[in-house]
Amino acid sequence: MAPALPPQRILCIKLKHIGDVLLMTPAIRALRRAWPESAIAALVPRGTEDILEGNPDLNAVLVFDRGAGSWQVVRALRRYAPDLVLEMGQGDREAVLGWLSGARHRVGYAPGRSGGWRRALLRQAVPWNGHQHIVETNLDLVRALGIPARASGPVLVVRPGARSRMAARLASAGLMPGRPMVVVHPVSRWLFKAWPEAACAEVIGRLIRDAGVAVVLTSGPGTAELEAANRILARAGGPRPAAPIINLIGQTTLGELAAVLERAALFLGVDSAPMHMAAALGVPVVALFGPSGEGSWGPWGEGHVVVTSPYLCRPCGKDGCLGSKRSDCLEAISAETVMRAVEPLLSRVLGAPFPPHPFPLPPEERGPKVSPLPSVGHAP
Repeated sequence: MAPALPPQRILCIKLKHIGDVLLMTPAIRALRRAWPESAIAALVPRGTEDILEGNPDLNAVLVFDRGAGSWQVVRALRRYAPDLVLEMGQGDREAVLGWLSGARHRVGYAPGRSGGWRRALLRQAVPWNGHQHIVETNLDLVRALGIPARASGPVLVVRPGARSRMAARLASAGLMPGRPMVVVHPVSRWLFKAWPEAACAEVIGRLIRDAGVAVVLTSGPGTAELEAANRILARAGGPRPAAPIINLIGQTTLGELAAVLERAALFLGVDSAPMHMAAALGVPVVALFGPSGEGSWGPWGEGHVVVTSPYLCRPCGKDGCLGSKRSDCLEAISAETVMRAVEPLLSRVLGAPFPPHPFPLPPEERGPKVSPLPSVGHAP
């Protein structure tokens, strides 16, 4: 059930995290292609708005602040006066803000039994499909409007200023012209998604020794992330001018991180926003997944690889095993298994094979744990 006429003003609401906001952009692009003359705005939480900077499909980005600032957002929504709202989340706030916007046509996901009041705030309820990638789930709202949307890749724009700043920083940190680099992002704000520090340090050493690449180590700004990433850096031997480990731990904005990722030969990391950013920029990704499900949250596009362990209990979506913030399914992934995923991708990029493995794969590590993702998504 689409609006009677092409809407003058469209609002897309996603009140989640950075990666979630980025994965909303294919739906925004589908709206722009269907209604090129309409104004389109996004409402996203404070701290995620930079991921949409320069997006050519958006006319405006509105920022949601929790607490007292919420009413300022409502006033901004009223001034914007959307005709159509797409609530791209299952939360109460999306439903309430969509209703408070005053839009006549509000489309969102059908709530469960306990959320019947949210259904009353919608003009059009769309079933939530949890058995597909979240990009497709977002597009389901667009398709419900009668638009035959085909998924494209997420849209991430690298700004020229960030590109020049980070080129200078990488050069000053020892990155030689023409030397390929691998971005390693081993931690997450949710520690149950993190990979063991010793294994990560071993892989960094192997990348430098066997492939001759520079390694750029990154993390988010959270205290636990910074501490874990710095421990990995210390284990790996610290920055080295001759075969550099470049320390960008907690030192970049989202725009600057995008400029670094754009130059990478490969991204290696856990389920995180930088993983989605790398995939959006066309960088080959090796992603380590534990409790979260790669079918819904894996890197979008072709040519990426997901590494998992054969635990039957995953993906569980839990905060670590027994609430411990540690996930056995991630800790079971060895450095050797990860290197076997990295080498084919990196060899294709570098145009040269790796040396032979120094160690055989241990029996407990044999199994279907390194998986290409041809079915996760297809770039246009």
